Amino acid sequence: MTATPLIYRSPRVYGLLMRGLYGRHYGDRYVAVAAEVPRGASVLDVCAGDCRLFTRHLRQAGVSYRALDVSPTFVAHARARGIDATLFDLARDELPVADVVVMQGSLYQFIAEAPKVLQRLRRAARLEVVVAEPVRNLSDTPVLGAIARQLTRVRPGEQRGPARFDAASLRRLFEGAEGFERAYPIPGGRELVGIFRGGAA
Repeated sequence: MTATPLIYRSPRVYGLLMRGLYGRHYGDRYVAVAAEVPRGASVLDVCAGDCRLFTRHLRQAGVSYRALDVSPTFVAHARARGIDATLFDLARDELPVADVVVMQGSLYQFIAEAPKVLQRLRRAARLEVVVAEPVRNLSDTPVLGAIARQLTRVRPGEQRGPARFDAASLRRLFEGAEGFERAYPIPGGRELVGIFRGGAA
């Protein structure tokens, strides 16, 4: 299984750092993504993390929600709250099919294979794919950058975490992908949301 960065080994650490990163815009990504999900749809949340999208925004929307994550800690945390969660390695495992496939803040972990990842997400989606990805990153800030690099590295001794997207490179990726419909920034401009037509048979 793919090694897991430190930030994704603790729901508490993850939540605290996300709040620090987004400040007053912390909830805006989830609001934007949830607004793209039709009521009653089946939702596959890939690299779901702490499942905040579901617990704070989709639980009351009548959706059928399934979380996939590579972290045993996050999966156990979700299951303890009654969420359908599966241990899943996107680098190796086959994606199940759902109406809407979501990926939030995780595409950078597969940056070298990002076009293929988007294709795989589309093949798993009947209706649409929603991808939200940072374009201004915690690791760019001088005060928190060193901490972020340590928490996102996957091997002891790494000096840098994975490469990241900026707004221009992520827009190029989105606009060049099959099924692309539109892209827009969340309030505060820290993330870009891309919407793609589903491609599941």
